[in-house]
Amino acid sequence: MRTPDRTPDAAAPDVSASSRPPRGPQVRRIADRLSVQFRVPIEPQYEQAGHRWTLRWYDGPTVGAVRCALERLFPDGERLAVRRDLTTRALVLAAIRETRAGAMHRSVGSWGQRYHLEQLLADQEHPDRTADPREAAMLERLLEASSTTPVHGAAAPDLARAFDLVARDGIARLLPEHRLAGPAEQDALALSPLEYLTSRYATGVHRSAWETALATLPLRTAVAAAHQDPQPDPDAARAALTLLPALRAQASAELDAVEARLAAVVAGAPARDADDVAADPGRPPAAGGAASGSVSTPIPPAHAPAR
Repeated sequence: MRTPDRTPDAAAPDVSASSRPPRGPQVRRIADRLSVQFRVPIEPQYEQAGHRWTLRWYDGPTVGAVRCALERLFPDGERLAVRRDLTTRALVLAAIRETRAGAMHRSVGSWGQRYHLEQLLADQEHPDRTADPREAAMLERLLEASSTTPVHGAAAPDLARAFDLVARDGIARLLPEHRLAGPAEQDALALSPLEYLTSRYATGVHRSAWETALATLPLRTAVAAAHQDPQPDPDAARAALTLLPALRAQASAELDAVEARLAAVVAGAPARDADDVAADPGRPPAAGGAASGSVSTPIPPAHAPAR
């Protein structure tokens, strides 16, 4: 009797190593190496729904920078997701800068403002870092002003409130309104002489420009405002006096430019002879030459009446 052929076992599915998600210890080692490289805590999180690991961090490097470094460390780096979240500090700092640039608008609401700022910061490394001590001090004042105290826990800045404050009141409110910086002033929030006069005397469009963008008055306008003030305070007088050398230099440069231009015009004018004067007696002679029989009449000073 012929023995029936044995049916071969069904082939087991080929589960290659590349189709399996990386194991937790391997992902944690990668996250640790990236944290050391970028000096920012990077945490691995496993998503059960997608069976995928995600590397997450706050502020710090851009997504593109971490992705490039990840693919150099891990051949199958594309199997790991990367995500950067922005802190309230980074978003509030961006709101200050965008307000100064005139790009924050209340009409879009807090969610629209947040979306705008997130798109703006997408390619910016370390968006929570301030440019200078003044910006850092302004940021801290806005974070404090926008903080709310919950029933339980410490006070925390409210992002929507911070957006509303800068969109409504501008950023000049983050500086002390009457705080003139001294010669060796270390306070980053203290006002320079021109800023002090602007905060005190600016009106109309100049006021709006100061409140929203910290744009100062023209030098001559600021000094004139202090001079025309019937009762300027000592700091206003001190600020104007500090600016006088710069105003004097500016006026001198303007007068030099006027003199140079007019002298060039005169130098290029043709000399007039007696025949020209006889033909056109009403036309004044060129500088350096006078028509025959002309009489020079002195110009009286501005403060004295003409005789």
